[in-house]
Amino acid sequence: MLSEDELSWIRNVLQDYVPGEISPSYFYKEITEFERNQNRGKVRKELDALRNKMRRYTPEELLLFKNKKERESEGLHDFSGIYIIHNSDNDTYYVGQAGRVFNRAYNHFLANAGNDQVYEDFFLGDTFSISLIPLNITSFSTLNELEDNAIRAYDSFHDGYNKMSGNVMDKYIFKNGEYQEAANIILDKIKG
Repeated sequence: MLSEDELSWIRNVLQDYVPGEISPSYFYKEITEFERNQNRGKVRKELDALRNKMRRYTPEELLLFKNKKERESEGLHDFSGIYIIHNSDNDTYYVGQAGRVFNRAYNHFLANAGNDQVYEDFFLGDTFSISLIPLNITSFSTLNELEDNAIRAYDSFHDGYNKMSGNVMDKYIFKNGEYQEAANIILDKIKG
C-alpha cells in the first residue's frame, strides 16, 4: 500500500497530466517502426551478406551441436545473436533471438519445444537451412533491435513463421523523470 506521503507526491507530479494526451512512448514507437520499415531492404542486404559469408546449418547439425563438446570439437562457440530459419521449399522464414543461439535455435526442430509450424514442416520433410548471426558483427546495438529489423527484412511476421512482430520498445519513455519515478514507486509496491 502506498503511504500518504507517496500518494501526495504522486498526485503533485501528475497534476499537469492531461487526460487523452499522447504518450512520448507512442511517438517513439511510431517513428521507430516507420524508419525500420523504410530500411527493410538495406537491412536485408546487410543480413544476406553476413549469411553468405557464414556457415549455414541443417536442423540435424543444430541438434548435434546443441552438445557443447560437439560444438567445441568443430571450433564453434555459443554466442548472443539471432538465428534465421529458412524453409527452402516454400521460401518462408522464422527469426529468433537468444543469448546462446545454439542452445535455442535447435528447439524449433523438436516437438512441443519451439515454433510449431516450423516443426510441422520439418516433420513433413521440408528442407531448412539455419543462419546464426552474432550481434557483435552487425550494425545493431541490442538483440531486440536486431531481431525486430530482421523480422521486418525477411517479412517473417506477415509472410512467415513468426507469430509476433519484433520488439520495438526496450523501455517506456516518460514525459519527465518524475513520471518515471512515480511509475517505479507504484510498480515496486505492486511487486512487493
